[in-house]
Amino acid sequence: MKLLKHLLICFSLAIPTSSALAADAAADGSITITSPADGVVLKSAMGNKVDFDVHLSAKDNHVHIYVDNQKPIVYQDVGRCPCSVDLPDLTPGKHTIAVKEATSSHALTGIQSIVTVTVK
Repeated sequence: MKLLKHLLICFSLAIPTSSALAADAAADGSITITSPADGVVLKSAMGNKVDFDVHLSAKDNHVHIYVDNQKPIVYQDVGRCPCSVDLPDLTPGKHTIAVKEATSSHALTGIQSIVTVTVK
């Protein structure tokens, strides 16, 4: 019985609490693309923007915005989000838009948001 009690105590100490999990999630940061929505059809190839919200992680310095994995747009004014960035002109067809968190040395942290759109 003592062994069972000891195991239960050890087990309960090993499981993080929900507040600890929430703190870890906040420390990790997050990115959410709010517009355009995933799967949306854009009627124009020009004048499009990506709107997003960023919660900085401890590693974050700025974000990179990618269209079809091309050279990124580097956006550093993430302290004033929600943010809006003009996209380059898009050709007709499917495109992937990604907003990815990066460190001051431009290493990606793994925190990202991705949507796919179609231009008619």
